[in-house]
Amino acid sequence: MARIVDVSVNFRPHTEVKFYDYMGLSREASRPLDPQAYIAEMDRLGVAMAGLIANVSANGIGGGVLMTHVDEVAPVVKQYPDRFFGWVGINPLKGMETLRYIHYGVRTLGFKGVHCYPHWFGLPVNDRIYYPIYAKCCELGVPIALQVGTNTPRSGAKCVARPILLDDVAFHFPELKLIGLHIGWPWTYEMTMLARNYENVFIIADAHPPREWERPLLDYITQKEWINKDGSYKVMWGTDWPVQKLDQSLEEVETLSFPVEIKARLLGENAIRIMGLAR
Repeated sequence: MARIVDVSVNFRPHTEVKFYDYMGLSREASRPLDPQAYIAEMDRLGVAMAGLIANVSANGIGGGVLMTHVDEVAPVVKQYPDRFFGWVGINPLKGMETLRYIHYGVRTLGFKGVHCYPHWFGLPVNDRIYYPIYAKCCELGVPIALQVGTNTPRSGAKCVARPILLDDVAFHFPELKLIGLHIGWPWTYEMTMLARNYENVFIIADAHPPREWERPLLDYITQKEWINKDGSYKVMWGTDWPVQKLDQSLEEVETLSFPVEIKARLLGENAIRIMGLAR
């Protein structure tokens, strides 16, 4: 049976960010992850693994940085290595400190990827400040996931990561596994175009619930476009918990009536391959 992987789970939601109030998330939903409770929910729903994000954001551009350090997440990953893997969330503005932090998270702690919300930091994803980060990910052999859709509603962040900006990055770093996070809305066509054109570009369909996935994304996953040869192998599913709940998100994927083999890739097989997870 195919394994299901929830590829994006926020380890410690940042309740100071206005988005949580805007979305009407309850106080209970915005508490730090309870690993045992999440594993129980995973077991109930047949989910094998989840990717825990040591997330880094800011309270609007120029506001205080809200950081979950990898050392907070690492004990959970170590305790449950067959259920959780880690994402190193970064502040891209810290120069060598950021590069050393990535190295520590990947080489010392065994985290599987790097994660960034560019909008919080106000610099386009093809700015030269990011290039050492991309090079470091190539050196370590890990993917980087970047939020490339709209900035978070009412957050005070600046929209600096339209998917087309990744064209420079994908071209200059062909060895880099480059992942567009939050499906690229409202530029879904741009994100699927990049994944189609570059072998090293992938998509995480999270945050936006499956019932809201746009036709370009659905057609890309099911390879309905005439020039689309591998779209069903390029998209990973996740909840972005607590933005989505596991049970509801999985139920909504079921309503989309994907063919069995395509659903298996979307819900886990692609994540296992792209993230280098143990089978």
